Amino acid sequence: MSFRDKREKQNLQSFKKIIRDILSLLRISLQAETVSMYWVNSRRDNLVLENYATNQKNVVFQDRVKRERHFLGNFDSIKSVTRLESGVHFATDDLEHYSSTTSVRYIYLIPFVYNSETVAIASVETFDKSELTEVDESGITAFQKSLARLLQTYLELSDLLEKQSEWSEYEEVARRLVKIRQPLDLAIMLLEELQQFAGPNGGALLLTRGMCNWHTVLYSGNARYPPPIGLALQEGSISSQALTAADSVFASHINASPKRISGKEPLCNGATLAVPVMHNQRGQLLALVYSENLLIFTEEIKHKVSNLCRLAGLKIEGLRPDLNVDEDIFSTGLTTYTVELINGSLSNILKQLDGESTTMTTWAGMISVTNIADLRTRYRLDDLTDLQKHIITRLFPQKFGFSGIIGAYADYVYTFILQSTDESAFSLWAMGVEELFREPVYFAADSKEEIRLGIGYTVLKKGMHPDMVMQNAKKAMNRSVKEQIFTVEI
Repeated sequence: MSFRDKREKQNLQSFKKIIRDILSLLRISLQAETVSMYWVNSRRDNLVLENYATNQKNVVFQDRVKRERHFLGNFDSIKSVTRLESGVHFATDDLEHYSSTTSVRYIYLIPFVYNSETVAIASVETFDKSELTEVDESGITAFQKSLARLLQTYLELSDLLEKQSEWSEYEEVARRLVKIRQPLDLAIMLLEELQQFAGPNGGALLLTRGMCNWHTVLYSGNARYPPPIGLALQEGSISSQALTAADSVFASHINASPKRISGKEPLCNGATLAVPVMHNQRGQLLALVYSENLLIFTEEIKHKVSNLCRLAGLKIEGLRPDLNVDEDIFSTGLTTYTVELINGSLSNILKQLDGESTTMTTWAGMISVTNIADLRTRYRLDDLTDLQKHIITRLFPQKFGFSGIIGAYADYVYTFILQSTDESAFSLWAMGVEELFREPVYFAADSKEEIRLGIGYTVLKKGMHPDMVMQNAKKAMNRSVKEQIFTVEI
């Protein structure tokens, strides 16, 4: 049992003991035979026994009873002390907690009202007290005030314990974060922890720079309705504001504006918090936490999210002290995203697929330059590097109106992830690429060459894992190259 659970159990036991004691004091004060207290559970339509005090030997209470089966059910909304008389308001047979005949003639019902709702009723049963004296009324008032203070104290202790537990858990997250040894592992862990702040109707995602712009590259496995991987940053969005200011930006979406990342993303609802992850005063990642519930983003939550991103930035500085201000942590010199990032992105997309259905289709694959052997014999390495940059730029899905990222794999072999709600997106992109490469590629001081490509791909489905996806893509690409077919699916 955790420390929090132990404290909650101790607090609840103390709460119940005190109620038992004040019920005994109330019985003695009013010189009554039996006093009991029931909580009114309107949602489940029953009464729940808290405790009782009695000097009778024939009393047996039920822990839970349906309201229509208990005489209190007719009085569960009272707001003031109510006097009941036997034969007028109840019959002695209604008092089912007595195992034999009882001589109870009067019952005084004492409501406990919290936030304008009757949440509990104390029942004072007596044989002959037909009227309450001033002393009796003072005792009842003291009981009601004591119960109110007791409940308030219990709620405050519970709230304090919850806050202490939250901060303890938060500190544990921070400790785990700074122990990570790889930048991608750090980014993925940060993302999953940020998801905890988004609630059930929100999500967390990360953007980083590559392919000459900022793009969404990772979203958490539990993110609700995330934008597609490879959505490119646009000016005026919340993401653009945060990167320009090098500081966190919070905005609620009124009439679906401002957009989180781009005007091409799905409809924005609720609110979004964007926080840059800085490395030597330059943004290397951008974290977005969004939710349809505006009330989630308290100042405490904003502080926790911002602080975790700050810690992540400091950790990246420790892991990559050699990273220059003009370098991108998850991008190669050819502007493609790294192999590790592509694998991480695939892993999280597959988690999303396994967790729930999504309206987006995801294609993943490999692209090979099939006539590279001939080109290598005629050009220097610098010229071939320049050629690769020109090829990769032509492959950007954004040029064809789609979202996706291009990744590194090996020399003249690239990976890609394409996501869209349009099931024809891959076909349209591939057709556009094929048409574009019908013309020679200009590079290296006006040199021009015909470039032939082979593309192998697979569609992500539930039950896959990243290695399987890449193996299928590689098999499809090899077949594409061997049979000289532009696109092959496995």
